[in-house]
Amino acid sequence: MDGKTHFIAGCLTGFGVAQYTNVDWVTTASFTLLGGFVGLVPDLDVKGVLAKKISLNKKWVITVLSIIGLYFILSSSIGPQTYWSKWQGILLGSALLILPSQIIKQKRMLIITGALVGVLSLYHESIWMMMLGIYIGVASFLSHRSLTHSLLGLCYFSILGYYMEKEILVDGLMFVCAGAYASHLLLDMKWLPKNRRGVKLLLPFSKIEL
Repeated sequence: MDGKTHFIAGCLTGFGVAQYTNVDWVTTASFTLLGGFVGLVPDLDVKGVLAKKISLNKKWVITVLSIIGLYFILSSSIGPQTYWSKWQGILLGSALLILPSQIIKQKRMLIITGALVGVLSLYHESIWMMMLGIYIGVASFLSHRSLTHSLLGLCYFSILGYYMEKEILVDGLMFVCAGAYASHLLLDMKWLPKNRRGVKLLLPFSKIEL
């Protein structure tokens, strides 16, 4: 199933939870958008819509590193450093100018994004943010429709939703996370004619495709 369908299904799930819990319109809008976001989360294991939206832009990172490299080269060439310090600065600056464009790939940016979310979670002392950072980082290493499309992934994100609910103090967040995530798995199963492949819900214990 495509990203738009997963997003719409997640939004409808979030809206349904909002109606069930009878929250105000601001919370309803938040639940709806959160549901849409979570509905796309299992596809972080591919270069999908959500992966492109949340990961840092490779071009911007390369540009920033290039500017830093130029600074090292210019300051080392002009400044009153020793002979070896000057060459160290020039070599470091040259490396920052040349190497990032060769070694930085967009999928690696997803790993870096997960790491940054993890750092932010330490600053805010947030368990759910730490779990999200770990999920993003791990998902970038996985093949498509593997662990993120299993009951294990659903349980993980449901627990993440539980901690989000406890920290933000808004009832229903866990149900939005669990329901929207589950909607993605249901829509990717082979019972829909559009899907050529199903999902291996019982990974890593079984590779049976449903």
